Amino acid sequence: KLFEAQRPFGQASFLSPRCAPWDMASSSLRAVTLFSVASLTASVCPPADFSTVQNFDLNSYVAGRWYIQEQMPTNYLPESQFYCVYAEYTLGYHSLGYEVNVHNHAEDVAVPHAAQDSGNTLCAKVVDEASGKLEVAPCSLSPSFAGPYWVVDYDESAGYALISGGAPTHETAGGCSTGTGTNNAGFWIFTRQQIRNETLVTEVRDIA
Repeated sequence: KLFEAQRPFGQASFLSPRCAPWDMASSSLRAVTLFSVASLTASVCPPADFSTVQNFDLNSYVAGRWYIQEQMPTNYLPESQFYCVYAEYTLGYHSLGYEVNVHNHAEDVAVPHAAQDSGNTLCAKVVDEASGKLEVAPCSLSPSFAGPYWVVDYDESAGYALISGGAPTHETAGGCSTGTGTNNAGFWIFTRQQIRNETLVTEVRDIA
């Protein structure tokens, strides 16, 4: 196991087929906060068996929109914005060396659900394509300021991806975690389908 939930997951509620709104009382968009190291008698972070995907296919990965079903709160996406969260990627070279355009969208949980949209301001640089390691930053900044975006697991046919903001180096009670700031932060469960498939999400959690 690489992660575990800090608190029990509740049932999601859906108000519109346009997006997947989440009930804050039931963990909103299902906050994921810890990497489990249950096989160890003491926390060693990152876990010895932590690794990313192999033989990653970037072209396939960026071919469609990803909907976020569970994630860690970070300073740039707090739980108050866990509503209609999705990510889109397109290939495109930039003068600073970035190779992927990144579009993130979220909305406030509170009505009237104000959009928190990155527009065309974010880019990614491929660090190691075969192992699914990229770095993300504002397109206007040098890649030296970019933070890790690692694909831990990905299955296009099953329609899911497991993403980490780098290695989980922070020791916590009962497990390891990435940070909660901007870089080296976050953990996400993506699915191709917008409507939550509880069986699939559980299977992805079990992979981790």
